[in-house]
Amino acid sequence: MPLFRILIVSAFASGAAVAAAAPVNITVRPDLVRQHFAGPGFQCEMFLDSAPKEYFDQVMAKRWRELNPGFARVMLHRDRIKDANPLERLKEQLLFLKQATATEVYMTQGLRDVPEGPERQAWAKSIVDELESLVQAGATNVKSYCMTNELSLHGWADLRKDMPLFRAYHQALYDELKKRGVPVKLLATDASPTTNWNTIEWASQNMDDITGVYGGHHYFNQFLPDSPDFYPWFKEQCAWAADLAKSKGRDFILGEFGPAQGAQSRWGAPWATAKFYNGPQEPMTGLQIAEGAVAAINGGIYGLAYWSFSDEPDDPKSRVGHRWGLFRWMTDGATTRTPYYAYGLLTKFFHGPSAVHQVESGDPLLRAAAVRNETTGTWSIAIINRNQESTAVSIALPENPGKPFRKYIYDPAHVPVTDDGDLQEPAGKVAARGLGLTDTLQAESLAVYTTAYRDQPPAPVRGLQVSPIQARDWKRLHWDSGADPGLCYYRIYYNNVRIGSTTVNEFVDAGPPRNGPGEYTVVAVDQSGNASPPQRASQVPARNNAK
Repeated sequence: MPLFRILIVSAFASGAAVAAAAPVNITVRPDLVRQHFAGPGFQCEMFLDSAPKEYFDQVMAKRWRELNPGFARVMLHRDRIKDANPLERLKEQLLFLKQATATEVYMTQGLRDVPEGPERQAWAKSIVDELESLVQAGATNVKSYCMTNELSLHGWADLRKDMPLFRAYHQALYDELKKRGVPVKLLATDASPTTNWNTIEWASQNMDDITGVYGGHHYFNQFLPDSPDFYPWFKEQCAWAADLAKSKGRDFILGEFGPAQGAQSRWGAPWATAKFYNGPQEPMTGLQIAEGAVAAINGGIYGLAYWSFSDEPDDPKSRVGHRWGLFRWMTDGATTRTPYYAYGLLTKFFHGPSAVHQVESGDPLLRAAAVRNETTGTWSIAIINRNQESTAVSIALPENPGKPFRKYIYDPAHVPVTDDGDLQEPAGKVAARGLGLTDTLQAESLAVYTTAYRDQPPAPVRGLQVSPIQARDWKRLHWDSGADPGLCYYRIYYNNVRIGSTTVNEFVDAGPPRNGPGEYTVVAVDQSGNASPPQRASQVPARNNAK
């Protein structure tokens, strides 16, 4: 599988010396910031029209299932040259998000100028036709919709200067949704950056009767990745917006967020990307993204979407494109960027619906968030240590968690980059004693403690068979699908060397010719990262003898 093979040496930091100072107290209170938190997630386009199915099975689906996002922002319609029916591809993606990870979706698209009257009514009908079609196809995870991208019409964000016009478009959609009984809430206003969030207040005062949810975007352009001032400032912004929405009986969605914006040249045109990606500050940017998520969670937002899950496909005809993903597109090897291993821990373990608990920290440079999953009762706690030295902590809990916490670490100085985008292994377990636990945090790092795991590995796969693909030096592997509901994906090895991953029970080894003696191994991996006992099968004879 040479196209999608990713092999990067894993690196973990050795444990830092225990700080001599007395532990800092971190208290998880029984009081709630909010109930029914949907979770962290992504702006997500899976580009089903632009890549082979194998890429979806082995990269897109595998990584989405493992990162387990509870929330996503998805474009309703994109003009795709390769796709004659983008709505069908969109249905496929939305149903995958629903079935694989129970992901709630907020939809949006660009707004075009439509005259008032019958033409605008027809425009509203066409959008509601598509939304209704998606819901009727089973995509009931589509919960909210906004018709603009950051209040754009003729130019970027120009509707911020004409909010009555924004309301008029919003009204046309509301009337059509209400007439048809389509259960999708309208969002206002998706403004970016926070200096434009005054439009949210205008909407709350002038169009709350036709608005189901509020939202905004922000990129951290005014803060360097290691800024100690970013967290309290961003938490305050999110809390203001969430409290405003709450005063109207509504939720607030952070529909796009990310680090400082930048650009790179591609085919002589600008392609948007994070300013510090592909440079020495990229690992610290991962810590800042996680810190932004923790600030938003503690601010009381409902759901949040990092821009974005994956890079966009190459398109030399495009005059603008995006290189914002936590991993690169397949033509760049689908290699992960370091923030994958920071923000990915939050999307995996802070999946909703969860109750967000208030957390008090005895050190303002220790930023912590805690959630209790409302379905499973499991706890997850994230702590970002912005101190320049390791820090001992004593964490008080409102209840006994029932079992030890698994601990995961993201250390920007030693990023745990792994094969095929697997999230890092746990660093160990930390057991609570009564209603508390003690531990030491590495300097400038993220630690996630969670009881959202199981210890028992999945059952091994059965019926593994290897057969040649005629006229090629490729091999096809096939095995029986497991019945384990916690199954996440499969790892494939040849002579004990990892050659790929997939979410389906078939894999084509299109790597170098393997005509000598050899053995394939398939291992099932569950959502907790546990691996099954291996299932092995020797390959069939070499190609010349197989014909």
